[in-house]
Amino acid sequence: MPGYPRLTELFPSSLVAARMPRIGEWSPVPLAADRGAWEGIGNDTRDRVLQAAASTLEEPWPSLPASLFARFARDGDRWDHQAPAAARRERLGWAVLAAAISPSSAEFLDEVMDGVWALCEETSWVLPAHDFRVLGSHGRERGLLPDPECPTLDLGASMTAVLLALTDAIVGEELDRIDPLVRRRLRREVSTRVLQPYLQRDDWGWYDGSTAKLNNWNPWIHSELLLATALTEESDEVRGTLVSRIVQGLENYLAAHPEDGGCDEGPHYWWRAGASLFECLETLTSLLGTDAGVFDHPLIRAIARYPLATWIGDGWAVNFADGPARPREMGPAVLHRYGRRTDQPEVSAHARALRGGADAATPETGGPFDLRRISDALFDADWQAAGPAPFPLPVRSWLPDTQVLVTRAAAGTERGLLLAAKGGHNDESHNHNDVGTFIVALDARPLLIDAGVGTYRKETFSPERYGIWSMTSEYHNVPMVNGLGQPPGPGFRAAAVAHCCDGTTDELRCDLAAAYPPEAGLTRWQRTFRLVRDADDDERIEIGDAWGCSAPPGSLALHLLAGGDVALADGGGRAVVSPSAGRGLILGWNAGAFTASVETIPLTDPAFTRVWGSAIHRLVLTARRPATEGEHTLTVRPDSRPPRPRGDLDPAAEGELALDVSSSASSTRSL
Repeated sequence: MPGYPRLTELFPSSLVAARMPRIGEWSPVPLAADRGAWEGIGNDTRDRVLQAAASTLEEPWPSLPASLFARFARDGDRWDHQAPAAARRERLGWAVLAAAISPSSAEFLDEVMDGVWALCEETSWVLPAHDFRVLGSHGRERGLLPDPECPTLDLGASMTAVLLALTDAIVGEELDRIDPLVRRRLRREVSTRVLQPYLQRDDWGWYDGSTAKLNNWNPWIHSELLLATALTEESDEVRGTLVSRIVQGLENYLAAHPEDGGCDEGPHYWWRAGASLFECLETLTSLLGTDAGVFDHPLIRAIARYPLATWIGDGWAVNFADGPARPREMGPAVLHRYGRRTDQPEVSAHARALRGGADAATPETGGPFDLRRISDALFDADWQAAGPAPFPLPVRSWLPDTQVLVTRAAAGTERGLLLAAKGGHNDESHNHNDVGTFIVALDARPLLIDAGVGTYRKETFSPERYGIWSMTSEYHNVPMVNGLGQPPGPGFRAAAVAHCCDGTTDELRCDLAAAYPPEAGLTRWQRTFRLVRDADDDERIEIGDAWGCSAPPGSLALHLLAGGDVALADGGGRAVVSPSAGRGLILGWNAGAFTASVETIPLTDPAFTRVWGSAIHRLVLTARRPATEGEHTLTVRPDSRPPRPRGDLDPAAEGELALDVSSSASSTRSL
């Protein structure tokens, strides 16, 4: 069964019309009146929910003045509005759970009523960075504030809709006993702001790819639209029409998805791409009472394996594209169910390993509050009962369509080298100009790294995106030729991409020449990545480069971004990358052909410092005499010696680097 599942054939409109339950006949969570279900929640989880809900009872609800929304248009800040908006939604979510767990506490139900009313009184649920009027897009006259008469349907709107829909499902009857108007208004606002715009307008590029790439927005928004439709839309005819339109939208997404199951947005976004797709299918099959074999489809099964493929270990993941190298916003309970529904025990084992010793339903995470995922986990008996499991850690994962290879020294262990390398192109979702880049980790600690992405601002998703240092090829592990890096665009891509492996070696080959502009003068740049598992205990990684130019280049350099201290050895041709603890890497290169310098890149943006600390480093290997034709091999081996203290090294300045990184100037020094 090649390609993608045609959902419109598996779940045609006739099936939807015949099987769609009426409102009130189906719910993904038990009603608050189902005391057996809610009283069965474990004591630790109950206490945590009640404590979280009680902690804000005496506080005023966060304010959302117009000036906070206007900040995005004025100075690019997204968070002054998004943070209090998210705090409102989290507060309502905890109150809903607390009201169901402790129905005798009237204060929690009043808190729910206050929260519902506050959200319904907001002018808009859209996030400032997405509003069509603020962006001046889709024919709208640009302004500072959203137009409530013409709402934009984005992630913020759909997340609010599903929160209110679940509030309706869990404590709606209790709200009716206070005043039926609360529930009626909730449903009216969900319909007016979300369901009707979705049904009546066709300017949602995330739906069909007409004005935007099909990425996580499609399954994420659809997963929430499905629940909002099932739980709040009172017209049977409209509900059926909405569900059939959602089915078509999901089919659009699957038609554009690589068959290898890879996510070109990276593992951070998979949790709102692949995981949300699964939630869509889970909801759809539960609503209609048939899975139509969709969970047996090769693509649906392959998508489930992506988190395993990109997991390094010890909290680290392969972070090509936007996203941190230490993910936080994961939903392991969703992945556990995904593994069960697709009969892939290793997927469920990975999910259980991600959970570790955390609470099954309410783990400490840095992500946004998600009532849907918490409530799903609360009542998933298999997830609650699952015993500890180790990470499967496959020895290799090769995604031929996404053109990503992740290979490690041995299966099932974090010990030793791991190589992640990519081909791809420079028009991927959440793209960085990084064709031919790679990551090297040792003992589950990335040391040759992808820095990731800073805090999102207006510039991040604008023509100014590639003026941000972390998006450029200059700050990825790729060459610079004639002073030029890679530009963005679909034509800048890897060619002749091929993977092969035998008992001792994994190899990925690709030609990077087409990823560079014509001014670079490249006719070929053959890059070969190898992880060698040598029988004589010479475990190593080799990065081979062979290039040809139309004329001798004026300059040629190899860049390597390091997540540890970098010490250059006397005599050249060797450097040690040392983490704060554990083993480091020994890098070797041809000192006769390349000089070496090390540049320190200070970090102040919390999105970077949380992962890397106060600085990262860039090792620059510069060709002494750039020639029309050339080749070079960089070798990377584990350093078995204890890390050298930083104070033992002799710094020697080798020039200065002028770079504004998170409002701090960078300096260059040799360590």
